[in-house]
Amino acid sequence: MKNIPNLLTTLRILLVPCFVYVYWTVPPEGFYWPIVLLALSGLTDVADGMIARKFDMITPLGRFLDPVADKLTIAAVVICLALRHPILWILFGIYAVKEIVLISIGFVSLKSWRNSIAAKWYGKAATVFLYVLMFAVMLFPGISNTAIVILMLPPLVFIILSFIFYLKEINHHKKQL
Repeated sequence: MKNIPNLLTTLRILLVPCFVYVYWTVPPEGFYWPIVLLALSGLTDVADGMIARKFDMITPLGRFLDPVADKLTIAAVVICLALRHPILWILFGIYAVKEIVLISIGFVSLKSWRNSIAAKWYGKAATVFLYVLMFAVMLFPGISNTAIVILMLPPLVFIILSFIFYLKEINHHKKQL
């Protein structure tokens, strides 16, 4: 794989099990290590997109792998956090339903991962708000459920909006195939 953005995306996928391992094994005084891994994942996400666009390195594989890396990262982090803060299972449930439905409809409708739809602003907004929530919960392990619920509202709104908009996008893209 000679494509730098695709290498960065692959690195993000490999960081997922590293994050889970570190999250559950570091002593309390090392709480910052999972945060560092999540930040590294987020930075590589931004870098791969910028490099791909600037140097015209956008590939069908990258358009497929990038959201896979996002979904794996978010799912792993939210599951880890929900095991310590059960209120987050609500967020995970809504996120999981959205992703499973979109993936199922997308594969059936679009026939191939090569026809995948590029990320849109509303999906990116949901990801940004999810990252804010995840960082906040990790930075403040004693955070109250009330604060978590308040922080969950923006990502939930954008998860639902992106679900609706991506369904429309899949339908539109299907008609063009």
